[in-house]
Amino acid sequence: LPWGYQTATGSAGDTQLESPDNMTFLLVSDYTGTDTFQTRAPNSGAGGQDLDTNDDGVLDITPWSAILDSVAFKETNGSTPTAGQDWWYSPNTCGPYISRTVVTATSGTVIAGWDYQTTTNTNGGTAAAAAPNTPKLYKSNAGVGTMYLDGTNGSSDWAQATQLNAFTGTGLNATGTAAGGNGLDPATSATSSIALVGSAANGQSVTFKFSMAAVQGVTLSYATRTSGTTTGFTTHQWAYSINGVDWTDIDVFTPFTSSFALKTLAPLTAIDGAADAYLKCTFSLATTTTSNNRLDNVLLLSNPVNSDTIVTSYAGPTMGIKQADGTWFIGVGSATVGFQDTPGSLNYAAPTYTCGDPVAGDCAVEHGNAFCADACCCAYVGGLDPYCVTVRWDAICVEAAAGCAANCTALPCPADFTGDRVVGGADLGLLLGDWGGSERDLNGDGITNGADLGSLLGAWGNCP
Repeated sequence: LPWGYQTATGSAGDTQLESPDNMTFLLVSDYTGTDTFQTRAPNSGAGGQDLDTNDDGVLDITPWSAILDSVAFKETNGSTPTAGQDWWYSPNTCGPYISRTVVTATSGTVIAGWDYQTTTNTNGGTAAAAAPNTPKLYKSNAGVGTMYLDGTNGSSDWAQATQLNAFTGTGLNATGTAAGGNGLDPATSATSSIALVGSAANGQSVTFKFSMAAVQGVTLSYATRTSGTTTGFTTHQWAYSINGVDWTDIDVFTPFTSSFALKTLAPLTAIDGAADAYLKCTFSLATTTTSNNRLDNVLLLSNPVNSDTIVTSYAGPTMGIKQADGTWFIGVGSATVGFQDTPGSLNYAAPTYTCGDPVAGDCAVEHGNAFCADACCCAYVGGLDPYCVTVRWDAICVEAAAGCAANCTALPCPADFTGDRVVGGADLGLLLGDWGGSERDLNGDGITNGADLGSLLGAWGNCP
């Protein structure tokens, strides 16, 4: 709060009052109280006179005859302070500073998922087990689908005792079974991932069967690792089908690491709408009979959709200025117009902006005040987002202004000096005020005179 005062040497100084709390400043007459430094319980200061004894926002003790003026600087948004903060006691409130950010969330509907451990879902998911009891068919642990390793639905018939096993899994690609999660449990156990074992299984496949009815696009992702970077399967060839017989190859993944990593197929739309859809993975290039690849948290999502959410946050107060006319200006101040603390002088100008004001700021650049200099663009953006013409021209307003070129096609209206798309009395006043000058010269002869007055009167009324 840079309120000025005169120093001992006669120069201007600033109080530089700072506080992380709400602050109220009262100008009173006939003050009879004591030191009023008193913060709100439970953080009460010492030696102060508490004027609001029950902390309800109403002053209970008023040791003065009248309040001549007041202003409150608010850190708290809303009508009541947060716990541990002071109330405010003035109708003139400054702050908090409002800002907006866009948070982009990517989401897709879970079609099916396999964490090889959750059995409480509605599909009755299958849990993995160590050899020789490793299942060859897995109902999905989230959504609805089935994984085959039994020779049906395009899969190979894996040897249960020697080519399948289960080991410790990972939390990668699993966000939980609670609301908001993808249904896959990030917890791990000794048998929470499936292992495909040995060089004898080179060329064998697993398939995932699910429905794409009323679904557009699918993205498959899964966590995988190898027991040895040169001995385990080093190639995963993926393919899709709508009948489990005819297959079309898509992505190939290679190489793999000895720690879990995420693999994600490119979004696929070729199986949209299929009542029965299939994805198959063929494993190859293992070099020993005991090496393995593990799979965990296999997830099928409908094609992700990006959604933007505007998040509003509050900080700080902005600026409160007592103007020469006796009113308070709350907002973003312009440069000083008089030397600080000059008696009888207005030290700060309280700017007022409108759409089309030349000093309101570039529409393509964010700035602290509302409005921007292009009248049409400002009106267009303000119609979409009133925040831009009431609070601040922020980055969200700048993004909206990208549409101005396609939506601001009005014909030039040079006599409309105010930018309100109407040639009227305000424009006439500006022209007459520049009589003999050149700023309002309409015909290009370098001087504002009767010819320009005739042009303005001829354009009187709404702009084309």
